[in-house]
Amino acid sequence: MPITLRPWHWKVAAAVAALAIVGLLTRGTPGPSRPARTLATTASDRGVYIRSVAATLNDLAGNVDLELQPAQPILTASTSADGKEVRAICIENPNNPDGVVNYLRATDGNANFYSQGVEPGDVVRYYVNLDEESAERGIEQRTAIELRVRRLDSMDPENALIIEGNLSGQVEIPQRIEIWRYSDKRMDAIRSALNRYVARRLPPSGWEPAPDVGALQQIVERANQWIRNQGRAADDAWRPEPLLAELPSELREAKGVAQAIDPENQRNGLLADWEGRLLAQAVWTRDIAQWARGSAATDAEVAAALFDWTVRNIQLDAARELFETIHHPWQVLIYGHGSADHRAWVFLELCRQQGIDAVLLQPQAAADAPPPLLVGVLAADELLLFDPKLGLPLPGPDGGPASLAEAAADDALLRQLDLEGQPYPLRAAQLQEVEPLAVASPLQLARRSRLIEQALEGEEFVKLAVDLRPLAERLAKHPQVQPLKLWPGAFQAIADEHSIGIDARRRAASQFAPFAERPLLWKARVLHFQGNKGVRAEERNDPLAEPREGHVEALKLYQAREVRPSDDALDKLELEKRMTYAAGKAAASYWLGLLSYDRGKYDIAASWLGDRTLDRASQGRWAHGARYNLARAYEALGNFEEAVKLLRSDPADAPQRHGNLVRARRLEQAATPPAAAGG
Repeated sequence: MPITLRPWHWKVAAAVAALAIVGLLTRGTPGPSRPARTLATTASDRGVYIRSVAATLNDLAGNVDLELQPAQPILTASTSADGKEVRAICIENPNNPDGVVNYLRATDGNANFYSQGVEPGDVVRYYVNLDEESAERGIEQRTAIELRVRRLDSMDPENALIIEGNLSGQVEIPQRIEIWRYSDKRMDAIRSALNRYVARRLPPSGWEPAPDVGALQQIVERANQWIRNQGRAADDAWRPEPLLAELPSELREAKGVAQAIDPENQRNGLLADWEGRLLAQAVWTRDIAQWARGSAATDAEVAAALFDWTVRNIQLDAARELFETIHHPWQVLIYGHGSADHRAWVFLELCRQQGIDAVLLQPQAAADAPPPLLVGVLAADELLLFDPKLGLPLPGPDGGPASLAEAAADDALLRQLDLEGQPYPLRAAQLQEVEPLAVASPLQLARRSRLIEQALEGEEFVKLAVDLRPLAERLAKHPQVQPLKLWPGAFQAIADEHSIGIDARRRAASQFAPFAERPLLWKARVLHFQGNKGVRAEERNDPLAEPREGHVEALKLYQAREVRPSDDALDKLELEKRMTYAAGKAAASYWLGLLSYDRGKYDIAASWLGDRTLDRASQGRWAHGARYNLARAYEALGNFEEAVKLLRSDPADAPQRHGNLVRARRLEQAATPPAAAGG
């Protein structure tokens, strides 16, 4: 079949070719300083880099590396000489005693290392418990540690081998071993990256071996080359954000934060390796906001639609250990979990991509209970209020979201959120004076973000930079609002990444493993975020051009056998892999329900959320979200009775229980005829 090259193919190909030519022309021609990172470019060449960055950012799903094969067993109980477990000790090499504990010897004569084809580079899974000292030396303390084979023992190749590195002490009691082989370098690199992060917290940011990490590295490299070509800041309009100086001193000086907000880094710094993911995050939120807004026309309607999407797609977690591994909005989106603060952050980023100003609002404290952290959305001349923990806007007099002025003037509006014996923890008096908190990361405040943003146009445009001055001016028009401050949360997230403990790192690695080992699941998520788009602008004159059906493709991938294997297939896997794959399958089932809802297929959504998620694990990881979203599906189908029943079935510790009970009451009132309600 002949291959048809479309206009955008030529555009990208030309950019790549130009990059290659520039690289060839400058190879071996050192500049006056840092020659390895200097390219001689002309003015016409400079645009090549930013065009390449834009093209890759806008095709993140197409840059997911799917080449991955799982580890294969070489020696287990089923392949040993006698069909029994292979046990081994690990001691000092008796043939060359040098104090290094790296000699692994099978004790039962059933290993047959040489006959089984064990090779250097294979991985020994050694089921021993290590002490704390070993863990501190970089060996993960777990049920099975992984040790790499250096070579077989030449004196006894069937029963003994030498491992890479060494243990901190001898293991003289035989323990079970298995030998596995990772069939390609990528799987090896994935496991190495996860183990390195768990053991040593390296790198603290951007440690995730995502299937698109190669594309992001390319984005960072080319964006940095383009930024270098722009020259250092002189007297342009960019100025450092003065509110950075008002952050708490201990936060400004925290590891990771100090470098990020350093004035010189803010002005002339390049993208750090991990900041490529934040560029992708901006593209994700841009795309989500574009399709999640639906048919909304006004800023108030758009904000309400984006808030509703956020509440449905980000499940609240009550226990800190469930969300302390999440630090940035992209993680909140990819996992679909988070705290109320995480929900607020995602909602704000979605609004930002639609050109809608929004801030966090901290009401005045009360003696009886801490007030909720609200999101205030500037729509026209009003500041509309949303509660991310409640999962509802604050009710206004006309049925829509209340404005700050309305809620501050009429406590009866807030009392609509009271439940019997459970008052909503906010009164109008607490809204007479609120503290506004601007949400912005160090990267969004840096000059490099503004430079890249200004170079993007058309459908490639994405909001990367944040200027707080216009926002402060708009907020100043509201008498209840105090002077603007920066929200510390975006900076605390960086500090937390640099101090997260080993137990939380283990949970983080386990949480990410389904995406690393099942790259189709990652691609499905990216396509889910991308949504359906029309034909590319440069292809519109091509009669063969096709629209990009991101949601259709995501539905297919979520249901792929590699993502949702059968229960029988899962049962045949070893425990660790079975748990990883089962977690990916459960998540895919849940996300199929959410995506079906967004496509208006409410009956299909109910099936995925009910039969395939809630009925299979009523106390599982997705139970709270499945219960709420199943109720929303029934509500959309007009089955208010079932919706109310589900909303009221929340356990007492469910983090969104209060809001769900308020919603149930409203549905019940809506389903009750006026005469019956009056009688």
